[in-house]
Amino acid sequence: MLLRRPVVALAVAVGALLVALPAAAAPLFLSSAGNATLRQLVDASCTWQTGMQLTGAVPMRPAPEAPGDPVGRDLVDRRVELVRAQTGGLDHLGGPVVTLLTTASVGPAPVPDQSLVTLAARDGFGEHVDVIAGGEGRGVWVPDRFAELQGLSVGDEVTLSSRDGRATMPVAAVFRDLRSVPERPFWCSLRETVHGTPLGNAPVYPVAFVSRADLLAVAEDTGASMWIERAVDTGGLTTVGARPAAEGIERLRANTVDSPEPGLFDDSAPYGGAFTSSLADKVNRSELVLAALTGTVVPLAAAGTVAGLVIAAAAGAFWADRRRAELAVLSARGVGPLALGGKAALETAGAVVLGAVAGWAGARGLVAAAGPSPLVTPGATTASLVAAATALVAALAVIAAVAGFRAGRLHDTRPARHRRRARVPWEVLPLGAAVVCWFVLDADVQVRAADAVGTVARIPPRLIVSPVLLAIGLAMLGARLVRWMLRRLRSRPRSMTRPAVYLAARRVVAAPLVASVLVGATAVPVALAGYGATVTGSVDRTMHAEGQLIVGADAVLSLRERAPVPPRLAGRASVATRYVDARLGDTTVHVLGVDPETFAEAAFWDPGLPGPSLVEVLGHLSGGGAAVAGTSSVDIGSVLTIRNQHRELDLLDVAQLPGKQAGYPLVLVDRALLDDLAPAAQPQLWARGDPDEIVAAAATAGLPVSAVARAEDVQASGVYAGITYTFAFLAAVSLLTGVVIVVGLQLYLDARSRARRSASVLLRRMGIGAGAHWRALVLEVGGLLLAGFATGALLAAAVIASTAADYDLNPASAPGTLVALPWPVFAVLAVATALTAVVASAAAQRAASAARPSEVLRDTR
Repeated sequence: MLLRRPVVALAVAVGALLVALPAAAAPLFLSSAGNATLRQLVDASCTWQTGMQLTGAVPMRPAPEAPGDPVGRDLVDRRVELVRAQTGGLDHLGGPVVTLLTTASVGPAPVPDQSLVTLAARDGFGEHVDVIAGGEGRGVWVPDRFAELQGLSVGDEVTLSSRDGRATMPVAAVFRDLRSVPERPFWCSLRETVHGTPLGNAPVYPVAFVSRADLLAVAEDTGASMWIERAVDTGGLTTVGARPAAEGIERLRANTVDSPEPGLFDDSAPYGGAFTSSLADKVNRSELVLAALTGTVVPLAAAGTVAGLVIAAAAGAFWADRRRAELAVLSARGVGPLALGGKAALETAGAVVLGAVAGWAGARGLVAAAGPSPLVTPGATTASLVAAATALVAALAVIAAVAGFRAGRLHDTRPARHRRRARVPWEVLPLGAAVVCWFVLDADVQVRAADAVGTVARIPPRLIVSPVLLAIGLAMLGARLVRWMLRRLRSRPRSMTRPAVYLAARRVVAAPLVASVLVGATAVPVALAGYGATVTGSVDRTMHAEGQLIVGADAVLSLRERAPVPPRLAGRASVATRYVDARLGDTTVHVLGVDPETFAEAAFWDPGLPGPSLVEVLGHLSGGGAAVAGTSSVDIGSVLTIRNQHRELDLLDVAQLPGKQAGYPLVLVDRALLDDLAPAAQPQLWARGDPDEIVAAAATAGLPVSAVARAEDVQASGVYAGITYTFAFLAAVSLLTGVVIVVGLQLYLDARSRARRSASVLLRRMGIGAGAHWRALVLEVGGLLLAGFATGALLAAAVIASTAADYDLNPASAPGTLVALPWPVFAVLAVATALTAVVASAAAQRAASAARPSEVLRDTR
């Protein structure tokens, strides 16, 4: 029976889809977010130290008190076999990589005091260096800078010696020094060996490579350091799949360095074993992100499901209206509402099942295509199937209940009761619930785990639930006002000089309830989409500004000595100097010396920041002045003191400056002034762009980089991962609710199709053509949709104004909330609304024009 009414079938199927899709998407999205967080955490850290790193010394001779202990090659081989045996069955781990390190001299050396190298034997090292010459056969691989200093080339015979151990071999290859190329993941565990520590006093030698056997021969007397590492394989990595690997690694820790029994990796002399693995912590942290996300994703999914149930209820009422004559006969013969609801359930069951299946498939495809990660766990898939099945039952129950109730009212002889129900201010329920949820729900922007895995930021649940309820309640109130206004306008006379305007106005005021429902149905998704886009943009803008202001630019490179801007970075980089122990009056301050001509090209600045712009601040510097930020809580003077040198400054007090870090005020001065007061100030290179590309450009130019600060690292470690993923789900739900507009418009047009066909035929008899009738449809539909769009925009403005202060998830850091109004989103929604009105009006006009006058005039239904 439903096939003869395709509009009803489509409405029922779409209603079931809208109920099932958000319900099924929630568990899939949560699983996807957890897997993406884990992948992000692993990619942001050294993969060897994330997986497993066992270190220890390799003595070459047994201790006198333990002559039978393994040493040398035997110790290395037994350690490798132990690791293979205890971690061989673990998934998501790469094969063991063995590294041996010792210090040796390369001779004969023209420069004896610079002949020392860190000699390394690392499995597969040849595939991860840039070979300049050679690369075949046995021998030592030396870096190009060392080879140039010592006058070495491929084939030269050298002697590697370390106390009594020595080995003679040729130079097998010359490769590009690891200190002069961007760091590759393969070498991340050797970072301190290659580059040293920023504040360390130990000498840093160039790294040369030999085979394992040759290194053990050279280290015959001094011994060596040994590392066994297994990297994390991120292919197919999920939180569920990584848990067994993390537990297996922890068992290895318990059986080696933490074992009370002596073994191959004792944490005492002579072995000095140590164990490093952060995989378990990263899995725990990913699960913490899931806990933070659950409080926002579940309410959002519930809101989307409720929107779908509203459409399902409308479809149920629509079904009853389309079967009015038949239901009236059945009701007159004593068939009650329960039986009529059962009839509706049986007739719509096929469409409901089809819609629910499409909803689950859509949720799966949406998460796979646009979710944080295409990977979901089997448990999440099962949960989504259960959620889709539950949504199917709920949609069918709502359709049956509404259809039965609607059919039962056909012979209700108590219209006064209906009028009393209509006068009940139902909008008070969502408005009151919004107020209650705002004060009851958790407002904390951080979730802390019970164990030591830190905290993660989140959007507070009240910032999701309360605005959604507020938007729904205000939309209901707006619909009630629209209905009241249309009833007041019904009795007013209207001019007939413009037939299209007259016809559109007459049709709208003739059905105030239907018109007000369409306005409200349009306003809610517009308001949610505008609010969701504002929250997304504002939180992202605020977080980005906080990270950028702390560092100052996309990347700030500390230099061991002053150097010019590399040519590849011209136009987006600037050289600055920093001094961290100055005094401004009686207050300790940091001083940043900048070039007023180029600093704005490199430093970050947001136009929404309070106070003068960066260009205005730099103009003040060019005139001999200075700027200071962070002095709101202290009383400072204007005399800058550096190493007993004093300088009176014309200070401009501003709210924030790039590079202003927590703890101390920052004084921005011309670099020439700081160079005069502190010639030994720390030189820095500030640059905009991709940090990796900036570091590579600095390395190519030979800049002596000692440390790199990246703005993106301020929000690393998964602290804000949940925020990013909440944005994605919020945007998806906002777009999903837009379907309500299309479905509501479809029901509105179909509900009045008979009257429209009759009017079209009669108007043609009166000499009013199809063009005028189409314009009337455009004015009727477009006017209602435009009113709904305007109402939604006002609702979004009201919700944003009442919640904007909570968009700053890190209130302790400047600059506070920076609201990003989503004008492009509203522009797209406005265009979509206009196109929807035009297309829907054209379709309705085509259907009305196709009607045969003889059939329409004989239609007495």
